[in-house]
Formats: sequence, C-alpha cells, structure tokens
Amino acid sequence: MNINPIGKFEMREIVSEFESTLIRLYGVNMLDAAISRYEALGIYNEVRCARTAAAICGLRKGLNLQAA
Repeated sequence: MNINPIGKFEMREIVSEFESTLIRLYGVNMLDAAISRYEALGIYNEVRCARTAAAICGLRKGLNLQAA
C-alpha cells in the first residue's frame, strides 16, 4: 500500500471520519472492531472515501448495522 501522498494531518482526518462513520453505522469504534489504522487507510486507498471505506470494512468484519 502506498500512503505517501497522504499527509499526517489528512491521515488523521481520514481516520477520524472513518471511525465516526463506523460508530454511526455499527455502534463500535475501531478498537472494538479490531480495525487498525493501516487497514482503514488501505481500504480508503481503494475507494478514496472514508465513509464508504468504513461501511466496507464493517461488512468485511461481519458487523451488523445498528438500527436507527
């Protein structure tokens, strides 16, 4: 995975948005879901959207969507 084009502040924003979306959709944070920053950024590099990456990662981990 090549994350060189992403600066450290942009990386923090991506991970923050990823985690916020994960909590909103699945009710768990990255630590509880056993998702590393490296894994989150890897999926982000595939889709270039933190929200979509969080949704995909949650599905891959077998998380259930939280009822609204």
